[in-house]
Amino acid sequence: GHTMLEDREGKHKGILEKGAAEVSSRSLLCSSLQLLDKNGKGGTRGWFVIPQDDPLVLYIYAAPQDVRAHTSIPLLGYQVRDMPQSESRHLFQLVQSRQVFTFVADTEELKQRWMKAMARSAAGITHPEEEEAGPCDE
Repeated sequence: GHTMLEDREGKHKGILEKGAAEVSSRSLLCSSLQLLDKNGKGGTRGWFVIPQDDPLVLYIYAAPQDVRAHTSIPLLGYQVRDMPQSESRHLFQLVQSRQVFTFVADTEELKQRWMKAMARSAAGITHPEEEEAGPCDE
């Protein structure tokens, strides 16, 4: 039968199969962000999570209640780049050679938190900082 195949796939799914709510409850940082497309025009809004048990990867869910991530970005080795505010949007980028991701945060404070979290992950730092506040903002 095809049970073999399912078994093999099951091993690879892992955290991508975890629901956003479950992953968010144990995350270094999670919030809604916008990811711009290549030419910086349109973008998709999503729920972005850096999980505690996989702290070097950014998981992107379509919505906070989704049961599986639709994509993930391994952060190790990326540069985090601050961008000047444009049209009152709070922009920052993840850059590695030719690969560039441009994000829009709702507030400057949120942008700074994401830049800090992503920079730590990109540098391979896995232990969370002492946080007084919870990691998640609805």
